[in-house]
Amino acid sequence: MHHWDRGCTSYNRMSDGLEKMTSDREQASSEFRLLEWINVILSHSVLIVFLTVVSGLAAYGLCKSARRLYTAQATLIANREIETRSFSRIIVPEIGQSPEDLFNVFATSFLAGYYVELLRSDAILRPLVGRRWGNNGLTLAEMFELEDTPGATVEQQALAALRRSIIRLQQDKLTGMVTVQCTTPDPDASADIANALVEGLKGLLANQRKKGASQLVSAAADTTSQAKIRLDLASKELEDFWRHNRDINTPDLKLREQQLQLAVDTCKETFTKLKAVSNVLVLTEQQQEETINVIQPAERPWRKSWPPTRYAVAGSAFFGFLLALVIAFVRHGIAVLATRDDASYREFARHIRTLNWLLPGLILLLPRNTRRQMAPRSAPYESEALAKEGDGS
Repeated sequence: MHHWDRGCTSYNRMSDGLEKMTSDREQASSEFRLLEWINVILSHSVLIVFLTVVSGLAAYGLCKSARRLYTAQATLIANREIETRSFSRIIVPEIGQSPEDLFNVFATSFLAGYYVELLRSDAILRPLVGRRWGNNGLTLAEMFELEDTPGATVEQQALAALRRSIIRLQQDKLTGMVTVQCTTPDPDASADIANALVEGLKGLLANQRKKGASQLVSAAADTTSQAKIRLDLASKELEDFWRHNRDINTPDLKLREQQLQLAVDTCKETFTKLKAVSNVLVLTEQQQEETINVIQPAERPWRKSWPPTRYAVAGSAFFGFLLALVIAFVRHGIAVLATRDDASYREFARHIRTLNWLLPGLILLLPRNTRRQMAPRSAPYESEALAKEGDGS
């Protein structure tokens, strides 16, 4: 029994020793691998710095040579009380809801999308195509160098450019706010076009409300004119009665006179009230409230929105850094293969030298001591064929 316990104890100690040796070996291996990676990066530091700087400078040069674009932004919101009151006149009789119940519905789910669709309509965008913008006084076609094509005219191309890239509309259904963004090469033109869009929307909405108010005014005017005709007829009938009956002594004539006088007074009172209502409607039409409130008109942008030079340079430099790291570790792996000097590496090096004619600089992946003098460009494959024929003979 004691011998069995001693054997188990010895076995456990041996297992613990093996596990410790294995863990120490793995730790040493990971530390060696980390030091090897650091050595690879340090040995290729010039390449890493070179590719990082060159990539950043290339992106900077492209951004400087690209056409600059400027974005101006205007923000507007619906005068929700007026719009809700207008819509409630139409919908309340049908569904039986009060304007207070409809207030949030139209303010959140309807007005923002309604205004965005109006801003995209031809009624607002088409007048902007032929106008001249900015300090240079260029049209959109001249600004973007558009020309007539068999498929579309300059006006059609400018209108499509307005919808596709120049104008950007954003809506917030919770607040009812609409953001109008305009992007052109001219900062003054961007601000002018954005403000012109807002003014066009205000004019279109004002015309729509004016048509409705004009219908009410015309209906009130017709009713007032009819009341005036009835008053004139009643007054003429009373005058005719007085002309034919100078002495009114009988009860029948007095009753008739009272009836005619009452008719005249009633027509006069009706005419006076209708005339007052018509005047109020005319004043209301002349003093209409704005259907939209401009929170922030577009101002001249002082910084370009495109190209984003800082982000482009940073991104390109980071890409160059990653590319340099990949090349460094590839060269390190090839160098490890070169130390073995086996047939597989010699075959790999031969393919690299052959492909170098297509991708100049590819041979730099090989270590210096394994780079051989390359054959003339015209006969890399011919020399291989001749070598094979020689071996066959």
